Amino acid sequence: MKLLKTLLASAVAVAAMPALAYDAGDIIVKAGVVNVNPKEDNIDVGGAYAQIGDDTQLGVTATYMVMPQVGVEVLAATPFSHDVKLNGNKIADTKHLPPTVSAQYYLLDPASKLQPYVGLGVNHTFFFDESDDLKLKKSWGLSYSAGLNYDIDDQFMANVAVWKMDIDSELSSNGNKVADVEIDPLVFMVGAGMKF
Repeated sequence: MKLLKTLLASAVAVAAMPALAYDAGDIIVKAGVVNVNPKEDNIDVGGAYAQIGDDTQLGVTATYMVMPQVGVEVLAATPFSHDVKLNGNKIADTKHLPPTVSAQYYLLDPASKLQPYVGLGVNHTFFFDESDDLKLKKSWGLSYSAGLNYDIDDQFMANVAVWKMDIDSELSSNGNKVADVEIDPLVFMVGAGMKF
């Protein structure tokens, strides 16, 4: 009888404890819509500024929780396509992929339904499918991020996130440098995810 009372008391105590929303070893996969919005006046071409347009694609992130409040995230997406315009006229186009790896810190208790986080990472952007005579050099740079997960239940969540990426490149024509390019976009994502 004493053993039964002890087991019952233990079960009640465990049931009363808040479940950890995030724990070491968890994998969180999120998918959604991602918009890459480059800064204004990206390319100085002899005093005239060319502009790289924005684009929206499907994106995915995968986060491995190293501990309940610390994770490592990888951001990937389908290729982004951008027009380059000078004085309103298209002069070139390009596609790029900006895979980014970030360390994240979750600010609240792991049991909270709202999980704001901040991140610092490294971005590697490579360009392809440019116009025949114009090329953009690949880029390495820092990435700063912030986001918010809302846990719908123990497995599913909604998410919004933003990254500020340092993407600097060089525009060349037939192998000759034409201009420095500062893309430095804000990247926005709205999506949903699952925890495994």
